[in-house]
Amino acid sequence: MIRLQKLVRFLLMSMIIFQMSSCKTSQSLVASTQQDIDPLKLSGGSSGMEQLDDQSYVVVYDIKNFKEGTRLALIHVTDETIQVTPIAISGWGDEGISSDLESICKIPGKTNEYVIAESGNWKGNLGRIFHIRIDTTQHSATILGITKLPFKNLNTPELVGDQYESMACLPYSETERILILGERGGSEINPRGNIKWGIYNLMTHQLQFSDAGIKGITVNAPGHWTYLKNKRDITDLHIDAEGNIWAAASEDTSDVGPFYSVIYQLGHVNDSNKEQPFTIYSDFSKWVPVSGFKIEALSGPSKNINATLSFGTEDEIYGGVWRAISIK
Repeated sequence: MIRLQKLVRFLLMSMIIFQMSSCKTSQSLVASTQQDIDPLKLSGGSSGMEQLDDQSYVVVYDIKNFKEGTRLALIHVTDETIQVTPIAISGWGDEGISSDLESICKIPGKTNEYVIAESGNWKGNLGRIFHIRIDTTQHSATILGITKLPFKNLNTPELVGDQYESMACLPYSETERILILGERGGSEINPRGNIKWGIYNLMTHQLQFSDAGIKGITVNAPGHWTYLKNKRDITDLHIDAEGNIWAAASEDTSDVGPFYSVIYQLGHVNDSNKEQPFTIYSDFSKWVPVSGFKIEALSGPSKNINATLSFGTEDEIYGGVWRAISIK
Protein backbone atom coordinates (compact mmCIF):
# COMPACT_ATOMS: atom_id res chain seq x y z
CA MET A 1 0.00 0.00 0.00
CA ILE A 2 2.83 2.39 0.92
CA ARG A 3 4.63 1.58 -2.31
CA LEU A 4 1.42 2.27 -4.26
CA GLN A 5 1.00 5.66 -2.57
CA LYS A 6 4.60 6.57 -3.38
CA LEU A 7 4.06 5.55 -7.00
CA VAL A 8 0.92 7.71 -7.27
CA ARG A 9 2.76 10.70 -5.74
CA PHE A 10 5.65 10.17 -8.18
CA LEU A 11 3.31 10.10 -11.18
CA LEU A 12 1.49 13.25 -10.05
CA MET A 13 4.75 15.14 -9.54
CA SER A 14 5.95 14.01 -12.98
CA MET A 15 2.78 15.36 -14.59
CA ILE A 16 3.14 18.72 -12.81
CA ILE A 17 6.79 19.08 -13.81
CA PHE A 18 5.91 18.23 -17.43
CA GLN A 19 3.14 20.83 -17.49
CA MET A 20 5.43 23.47 -15.99
CA SER A 21 8.17 22.75 -18.49
CA SER A 22 5.65 22.86 -21.35
CA CYS A 23 4.50 26.30 -20.24
CA LYS A 24 8.09 27.57 -20.19
CA THR A 25 8.95 26.28 -23.65
CA SER A 26 5.88 27.45 -25.56
CA GLN A 27 4.58 30.97 -26.07
CA SER A 28 1.18 31.51 -24.48
CA LEU A 29 -1.45 34.11 -25.20
CA VAL A 30 -2.15 36.28 -22.18
CA ALA A 31 -5.48 38.07 -22.09
CA SER A 32 -5.58 41.69 -21.02
CA THR A 33 -7.17 42.28 -17.63
CA GLN A 34 -9.10 45.23 -19.06
CA GLN A 35 -11.80 43.13 -20.70
CA ASP A 36 -12.92 39.51 -20.72
CA ILE A 37 -12.18 37.35 -23.75
CA ASP A 38 -13.57 34.01 -24.85
CA PRO A 39 -11.29 31.37 -23.25
CA LEU A 40 -11.10 29.45 -26.52
CA LYS A 41 -9.62 32.53 -28.15
CA LEU A 42 -6.83 32.86 -25.59
CA SER A 43 -4.80 30.40 -27.62
CA GLY A 44 -5.35 32.19 -30.92
CA GLY A 45 -8.37 31.22 -32.97
CA SER A 46 -7.96 34.15 -35.38
CA SER A 47 -9.74 34.17 -38.75
CA GLY A 48 -7.92 37.17 -40.24
CA MET A 49 -4.86 39.23 -39.33
CA GLU A 50 -3.17 42.50 -40.33
CA GLN A 51 0.10 43.89 -39.00
CA LEU A 52 -0.14 47.10 -36.96
CA ASP A 53 3.57 47.64 -36.24
CA ASP A 54 6.78 45.65 -35.77
CA GLN A 55 5.37 43.60 -32.90
CA SER A 56 1.59 44.04 -33.02
CA TYR A 57 -1.28 42.69 -35.09
CA VAL A 58 -5.00 43.39 -35.42
CA VAL A 59 -7.03 40.19 -35.68
CA VAL A 60 -10.67 39.32 -36.32
CA TYR A 61 -12.65 36.41 -34.88
CA ASP A 62 -15.46 34.47 -36.55
CA ILE A 63 -18.03 34.74 -33.75
CA LYS A 64 -21.62 34.38 -35.04
CA ASN A 65 -24.13 37.14 -34.29
CA PHE A 66 -26.15 34.96 -31.92
CA LYS A 67 -23.10 34.51 -29.68
CA GLU A 68 -21.30 36.86 -27.34
CA GLY A 69 -17.56 37.18 -27.68
CA THR A 70 -14.65 39.22 -28.94
CA ARG A 71 -14.83 40.24 -32.61
CA LEU A 72 -11.62 42.25 -32.86
CA ALA A 73 -8.40 42.21 -30.83
CA LEU A 74 -4.85 43.48 -30.66
CA ILE A 75 -2.06 40.88 -30.43
CA HIS A 76 1.31 42.05 -29.11
CA VAL A 77 4.28 39.71 -29.55
CA THR A 78 7.33 39.89 -27.25
CA ASP A 79 10.24 37.59 -26.48
CA GLU A 80 8.41 36.39 -23.38
CA THR A 81 4.76 36.07 -24.32
CA ILE A 82 1.91 37.02 -26.62
CA GLN A 83 -0.66 39.41 -25.18
CA VAL A 84 -4.22 39.63 -26.49
CA THR A 85 -6.26 42.78 -25.84
CA PRO A 86 -9.89 42.86 -27.02
CA ILE A 87 -11.02 45.91 -29.02
CA ALA A 88 -14.58 47.08 -28.43
CA ILE A 89 -16.52 48.11 -31.56
CA SER A 90 -19.47 50.51 -31.61
CA GLY A 91 -22.04 51.39 -34.28
CA TRP A 92 -22.67 48.07 -36.04
CA GLY A 93 -25.59 49.46 -38.03
CA ASP A 94 -29.16 48.33 -38.71
CA GLU A 95 -28.32 44.63 -39.12
CA GLY A 96 -26.69 44.51 -35.71
CA ILE A 97 -23.47 43.02 -34.41
CA SER A 98 -21.12 41.28 -36.82
CA SER A 99 -21.52 37.62 -37.73
CA ASP A 100 -18.51 35.53 -38.80
CA LEU A 101 -15.80 38.12 -39.43
CA GLU A 102 -13.23 36.39 -41.65
CA SER A 103 -10.94 39.05 -43.13
CA ILE A 104 -9.18 42.33 -42.50
CA CYS A 105 -6.87 44.66 -44.40
CA LYS A 106 -5.19 47.94 -43.57
CA ILE A 107 -6.23 50.91 -45.73
CA PRO A 108 -3.11 52.26 -47.48
CA GLY A 109 -2.38 55.90 -46.64
CA LYS A 110 -4.71 56.00 -43.62
CA THR A 111 -3.57 55.83 -40.01
CA ASN A 112 -5.30 53.11 -37.97
CA GLU A 113 -8.03 52.62 -40.59
CA TYR A 114 -9.02 49.13 -41.73
CA VAL A 115 -11.74 47.26 -43.54
CA ILE A 116 -13.07 44.08 -41.96
CA ALA A 117 -15.60 41.76 -43.56
CA GLU A 118 -18.05 39.00 -42.73
CA SER A 119 -17.71 35.76 -44.67
CA GLY A 120 -20.87 36.21 -46.72
CA ASN A 121 -24.61 36.67 -46.75
CA TRP A 122 -27.01 34.56 -44.70
CA LYS A 123 -30.31 34.01 -46.52
CA GLY A 124 -29.65 37.29 -48.34
CA ASN A 125 -28.81 39.32 -45.24
CA LEU A 126 -25.49 40.32 -43.65
CA GLY A 127 -22.36 39.85 -45.81
CA ARG A 128 -21.04 43.25 -44.76
CA ILE A 129 -17.77 45.10 -45.16
CA PHE A 130 -17.02 47.55 -42.33
CA HIS A 131 -14.69 50.54 -42.67
CA ILE A 132 -13.31 51.13 -39.16
CA ARG A 133 -10.91 53.39 -37.30
CA ILE A 134 -9.08 51.92 -34.30
CA ASP A 135 -8.02 53.85 -31.21
CA THR A 136 -5.02 51.83 -30.05
CA THR A 137 -4.77 53.65 -26.71
CA GLN A 138 -8.41 53.13 -25.72
CA HIS A 139 -8.65 49.71 -27.41
CA SER A 140 -11.82 50.71 -29.20
CA ALA A 141 -12.97 50.99 -32.80
CA THR A 142 -15.53 53.17 -34.56
CA ILE A 143 -17.35 52.12 -37.72
CA LEU A 144 -17.05 54.82 -40.39
CA GLY A 145 -19.08 53.12 -43.10
CA ILE A 146 -20.69 49.87 -44.22
CA THR A 147 -21.08 48.26 -47.62
CA LYS A 148 -21.87 44.75 -48.91
CA LEU A 149 -19.81 41.95 -50.37
CA PRO A 150 -20.62 40.89 -53.96
CA PHE A 151 -23.92 39.02 -53.84
CA LYS A 152 -24.33 35.99 -56.08
CA ASN A 153 -25.01 32.74 -54.21
CA LEU A 154 -27.10 32.49 -51.04
CA ASN A 155 -25.89 30.81 -47.88
CA THR A 156 -28.67 28.74 -46.30
CA PRO A 157 -28.88 25.81 -43.85
CA GLU A 158 -29.08 23.52 -46.88
CA LEU A 159 -26.46 25.10 -49.13
CA VAL A 160 -23.05 26.77 -48.82
CA GLY A 161 -22.97 29.84 -51.05
CA ASP A 162 -20.32 32.52 -51.44
CA GLN A 163 -17.73 32.50 -48.65
CA TYR A 164 -15.13 35.28 -48.66
CA GLU A 165 -12.34 34.49 -46.22
CA SER A 166 -9.60 36.90 -47.29
CA MET A 167 -9.05 40.49 -48.28
CA ALA A 168 -6.19 42.79 -49.31
CA CYS A 169 -6.05 46.53 -50.05
CA LEU A 170 -4.02 48.52 -52.59
CA PRO A 171 -3.75 52.26 -53.37
CA TYR A 172 -5.88 53.68 -56.20
CA SER A 173 -6.70 57.38 -55.77
CA GLU A 174 -7.00 59.96 -53.00
CA THR A 175 -10.47 58.79 -51.97
CA GLU A 176 -10.49 55.25 -53.39
CA ARG A 177 -8.70 51.98 -52.76
CA ILE A 178 -8.51 48.68 -54.62
CA LEU A 179 -10.14 45.91 -52.62
CA ILE A 180 -9.08 42.33 -53.39
CA LEU A 181 -11.44 39.61 -52.17
CA GLY A 182 -10.74 35.88 -51.95
CA GLU A 183 -13.65 33.43 -52.20
CA ARG A 184 -12.36 30.36 -50.39
CA GLY A 185 -13.73 27.53 -52.57
CA GLY A 186 -14.39 24.06 -51.19
CA SER A 187 -18.17 24.06 -51.77
CA GLU A 188 -20.48 22.52 -54.35
CA ILE A 189 -21.26 25.93 -55.87
CA ASN A 190 -17.69 27.23 -55.63
CA PRO A 191 -15.40 24.18 -55.72
CA ARG A 192 -12.27 26.28 -56.33
CA GLY A 193 -11.07 29.59 -54.93
CA ASN A 194 -11.63 32.85 -56.77
CA ILE A 195 -9.91 36.24 -56.58
CA LYS A 196 -12.16 39.24 -57.27
CA TRP A 197 -11.29 42.93 -57.13
CA GLY A 198 -13.16 46.23 -57.07
CA ILE A 199 -12.81 49.92 -56.22
CA TYR A 200 -13.89 51.00 -52.73
CA ASN A 201 -14.76 54.66 -52.12
CA LEU A 202 -13.69 55.77 -48.64
CA MET A 203 -16.17 58.66 -48.61
CA THR A 204 -19.35 57.09 -50.04
CA HIS A 205 -18.49 53.54 -48.93
CA GLN A 206 -19.52 52.15 -52.30
CA LEU A 207 -17.76 49.13 -53.81
CA GLN A 208 -17.81 48.86 -57.60
CA PHE A 209 -16.53 46.06 -59.84
CA SER A 210 -15.51 45.91 -63.48
CA ASP A 211 -16.68 42.92 -65.55
CA ALA A 212 -13.25 41.32 -65.15
CA GLY A 213 -13.14 42.11 -61.44
CA ILE A 214 -16.50 40.52 -60.61
CA LYS A 215 -15.77 37.45 -62.74
CA GLY A 216 -12.49 37.02 -60.93
CA ILE A 217 -9.64 34.57 -61.41
CA THR A 218 -9.93 30.91 -60.41
CA VAL A 219 -7.30 29.64 -57.96
CA ASN A 220 -6.38 26.00 -57.36
CA ALA A 221 -3.99 25.92 -54.40
CA PRO A 222 -0.99 23.56 -54.42
CA GLY A 223 -0.54 20.85 -51.82
CA HIS A 224 -1.04 17.19 -51.00
CA TRP A 225 -4.74 17.16 -50.21
CA THR A 226 -6.59 14.21 -48.71
CA TYR A 227 -10.15 15.42 -49.17
CA LEU A 228 -10.45 17.65 -52.24
CA LYS A 229 -14.09 18.46 -51.50
CA ASN A 230 -13.01 20.03 -48.20
CA LYS A 231 -10.10 21.97 -49.69
CA ARG A 232 -10.36 25.74 -49.23
CA ASP A 233 -8.01 27.34 -51.74
CA ILE A 234 -7.91 30.83 -50.19
CA THR A 235 -8.26 31.34 -46.44
CA ASP A 236 -6.22 34.54 -46.19
CA LEU A 237 -4.05 36.91 -48.23
CA HIS A 238 -0.97 38.96 -47.40
CA ILE A 239 1.04 41.39 -49.55
CA ASP A 240 4.65 41.74 -48.40
CA ALA A 241 7.00 44.73 -48.77
CA GLU A 242 8.28 43.48 -52.15
CA GLY A 243 4.77 43.24 -53.59
CA ASN A 244 4.54 39.45 -53.40
CA ILE A 245 1.02 38.19 -52.77
CA TRP A 246 0.92 35.27 -50.35
CA ALA A 247 -2.09 33.07 -49.70
CA ALA A 248 -3.08 30.37 -47.26
CA ALA A 249 -5.20 27.33 -48.04
CA SER A 250 -6.60 24.70 -45.69
CA GLU A 251 -8.45 21.43 -45.44
CA ASP A 252 -11.35 21.26 -43.02
CA THR A 253 -12.70 17.76 -42.44
CA SER A 254 -14.40 18.37 -39.08
CA ASP A 255 -14.14 20.46 -35.93
CA VAL A 256 -11.70 17.92 -34.48
CA GLY A 257 -9.53 17.68 -37.60
CA PRO A 258 -7.19 16.41 -38.79
CA PHE A 259 -6.17 19.79 -40.22
CA TYR A 260 -3.79 20.50 -43.07
CA SER A 261 -2.76 23.86 -44.52
CA VAL A 262 -0.51 25.29 -47.20
CA ILE A 263 1.10 28.73 -47.51
CA TYR A 264 1.94 29.63 -51.10
CA GLN A 265 3.02 32.56 -53.25
CA LEU A 266 -0.10 33.43 -55.22
CA GLY A 267 1.22 36.25 -57.41
CA HIS A 268 2.58 39.78 -57.32
CA VAL A 269 1.30 43.35 -57.43
CA ASN A 270 1.29 45.40 -60.67
CA ASP A 271 1.47 49.04 -59.56
CA SER A 272 1.21 50.36 -63.12
CA ASN A 273 -1.97 48.47 -64.05
CA LYS A 274 -5.01 49.96 -62.32
CA GLU A 275 -7.49 47.77 -64.22
CA GLN A 276 -5.86 44.50 -63.10
CA PRO A 277 -3.48 45.53 -60.31
CA PHE A 278 -1.91 42.11 -59.80
CA THR A 279 -0.77 38.98 -61.60
CA ILE A 280 -1.89 35.55 -60.40
CA TYR A 281 0.68 32.87 -61.19
CA SER A 282 -0.39 29.96 -63.38
CA ASP A 283 2.00 27.65 -61.53
CA PHE A 284 2.57 27.91 -57.78
CA SER A 285 6.18 26.80 -57.39
CA LYS A 286 6.81 28.32 -53.95
CA TRP A 287 4.73 26.72 -51.20
CA VAL A 288 5.09 24.97 -47.85
CA PRO A 289 2.76 22.52 -46.08
CA VAL A 290 1.74 23.07 -42.47
CA SER A 291 0.25 19.87 -41.08
CA GLY A 292 -1.98 19.77 -38.03
CA PHE A 293 -3.18 23.38 -38.25
CA LYS A 294 -6.02 25.18 -40.04
CA ILE A 295 -4.49 28.49 -41.12
CA GLU A 296 -6.99 31.33 -41.57
CA ALA A 297 -4.77 34.36 -40.87
CA LEU A 298 -1.61 35.47 -42.65
CA SER A 299 0.65 38.50 -42.13
CA GLY A 300 4.25 39.72 -41.93
CA PRO A 301 6.89 38.60 -39.42
CA SER A 302 7.36 40.18 -36.01
CA LYS A 303 10.46 42.25 -35.23
CA ASN A 304 13.56 40.29 -34.20
CA ILE A 305 12.13 37.05 -35.60
CA ASN A 306 13.99 35.80 -38.65
CA ALA A 307 10.95 34.71 -40.62
CA THR A 308 9.14 35.28 -43.91
CA LEU A 309 5.59 35.46 -42.56
CA SER A 310 3.44 34.89 -39.51
CA PHE A 311 0.19 32.98 -39.39
CA GLY A 312 -2.77 32.43 -37.10
CA THR A 313 -4.95 29.37 -36.95
CA GLU A 314 -8.60 28.66 -36.24
CA ASP A 315 -8.38 25.10 -34.99
CA GLU A 316 -12.03 24.90 -33.93
CA ILE A 317 -12.39 23.10 -30.56
CA TYR A 318 -8.63 23.42 -29.94
CA GLY A 319 -8.58 27.21 -30.19
CA GLY A 320 -5.60 28.30 -32.25
CA VAL A 321 -2.01 29.51 -32.32
CA TRP A 322 0.16 32.35 -33.64
CA ARG A 323 3.41 31.30 -35.29
CA ALA A 324 6.24 32.72 -37.39
CA ILE A 325 7.41 30.73 -40.42
CA SER A 326 10.35 30.87 -42.84
CA ILE A 327 9.79 30.03 -46.50
CA LYS A 328 12.82 29.51 -48.72
